Amino acid sequence: MNRRMTEKQKKALLATGITAAVYVSFKYILPLVIPFLLAYWTALLVRPGARFLHKKLRIGESVWAALLVGLFFAALLGIAYYLGRLFLEQLILAARRLPVYIRYFSSWLDQFCCRCDETFGLSQGTSMEFIYTQSERFMNRLGENAGSLVMDNSVWIFRTVVQAGTLFALVSIGSVLIVSSMDRINRYRNISVFRQEITAVTGCLTRAGKAFFRSQLLIMGLTCIICGSGLSLLGNRYAVLLGVLIGLLDALPVFGTGTVLIPWAVISALTGSWSYAVGLAVIYILCYYLREFLEARLMGGHMGIAPLEMLISMYIGLKLFGVAGFILGPFGFLVIRELVELYAGKGISAG
Repeated sequence: MNRRMTEKQKKALLATGITAAVYVSFKYILPLVIPFLLAYWTALLVRPGARFLHKKLRIGESVWAALLVGLFFAALLGIAYYLGRLFLEQLILAARRLPVYIRYFSSWLDQFCCRCDETFGLSQGTSMEFIYTQSERFMNRLGENAGSLVMDNSVWIFRTVVQAGTLFALVSIGSVLIVSSMDRINRYRNISVFRQEITAVTGCLTRAGKAFFRSQLLIMGLTCIICGSGLSLLGNRYAVLLGVLIGLLDALPVFGTGTVLIPWAVISALTGSWSYAVGLAVIYILCYYLREFLEARLMGGHMGIAPLEMLISMYIGLKLFGVAGFILGPFGFLVIRELVELYAGKGISAG
């Protein structure tokens, strides 16, 4: 009995130590190596093609790797340019019709304020005067702080552009170098004293990462298509713009399609547009069940995390790492579980 309790204590101590090490790694080391992880994943993506072309045409593998990496990023930039152009065109169209929307909103607000005055027994125009007064104060404060806001945002935008350019350069160059050094990297990994740990961790993370990102990209794309098509059928002028925005919002942690579609449907119903409200509700239901079905089919079995474990790890990740913890939490749980099983299987806990 004492020996069994000792084994439990050792296993608990082992799990605590591994958890602490994973937390420190995710908190302080992971941000430093993200560019090189992206470069490694890009290298894994293009290496089969580079090796095939190298064997067929007898030109250096690194040359083909550089070409394929360039084509890969060119394709990504092309897709981003196409979507950005559609987005900008519909944004310009919305800006041109802004005066019409302002007049419509002002008319609706005036009617709403009149109803509030009648409901609460206020003198006519009280609610509207309050709204105008608060709006004027807000605009005055905004004008006073406009200069500092512009300067702060300009510095933030410049810093973001520089960081994005640096990340792009590191990933591009690093992926080409990793392709040419992949055999040497594999040899070092095989002779390393930590080869079992590296194999266990990279194996579970690769499986989980493929399942997670593949499912999220597929769900995001289908959500954009459903929202864009549905809004187009409803006669919305900005179906593509809104479809892409809602799809991107759905991919973010915490948010979802309901963040936009539910309030929009409620407002449409309150303003008497019942058919539009029903259409928005149908779009939301389709997107909701699409995510529920595909996440269960594509992620559940491959990641190997039960729904309750996923929920708990996401909540703990949120508390420890912020919004990024919704992704880091489940991956951290997988690493901890894999390492605890590995070391426990070696008999470390038995002492």
